[in-house]
Amino acid sequence: MMTARQEAFRTAYRAQIAALYDGIVHVALIFLIGGAALWYCVQNIHAPTWLELLVIPIVVIFANVFEWFLHAQVMHRPRPGFMGIYKRHTLAHHQFFTEHEPFHDTTKDYRIVFFPPYAEIAFLVMASAMAYGVSLVWSTNAALILVASAAGMYMNYEFFHWCCHVRDDRIIKHIPFVNTIRRHHIAHHDTAIMMSRNMNLTYPFADWLFGTSDVQRGLLGTLLNGYETRFVRKDLPKVRSSADVTRPAVPAE
Repeated sequence: MMTARQEAFRTAYRAQIAALYDGIVHVALIFLIGGAALWYCVQNIHAPTWLELLVIPIVVIFANVFEWFLHAQVMHRPRPGFMGIYKRHTLAHHQFFTEHEPFHDTTKDYRIVFFPPYAEIAFLVMASAMAYGVSLVWSTNAALILVASAAGMYMNYEFFHWCCHVRDDRIIKHIPFVNTIRRHHIAHHDTAIMMSRNMNLTYPFADWLFGTSDVQRGLLGTLLNGYETRFVRKDLPKVRSSADVTRPAVPAE
């Protein structure tokens, strides 16, 4: 179902990927960095109290809302100082993957599926800065749990995003949360709703909270919706205005 425009964009985008780029190395770096941060933190946490362990759900919720905000307000909006993010996501990622053909073909395509490793480093630096403040006013355990949870959520994000764009879903369709976010994210690639619906990429909690999910269900139903389409809103737009986003004919980096 790929359109001629999407096929042309994919061809042009792939042509500009560096010959030395290796998708497997890209992914390995992401999980090596995140895994190392997680391992270091866990190794240095000693006898945490139940109150310190509450940092985990707090970070999970905060990270979920943060990913929603970043996606909705930066990745899909041309903000001064963040145009590189907007171009890479709205003008490139959303042309490479559409509702017609949302799947990657080879590991070379990981260039447009996963964030660059430096994005993960920046995220962990921000988490570490917050953790330093937590260590000053609370405890080292709480600070380490914060960074470990942030690293886990980042890797969760990247893994779920890969699950959304991999072609074979024979296993994925049976995994709770993963099947939900797969349908949720592929629907987001519909140009009619991509600027306003389904901004979460881990769990659609913030989309439910802020009313931006494309399904009308309670929290549990939204999180465990899977591939179900009965609850998709009937008032969603079908055709986007060309004024919403300019689609270039060549890849935007």
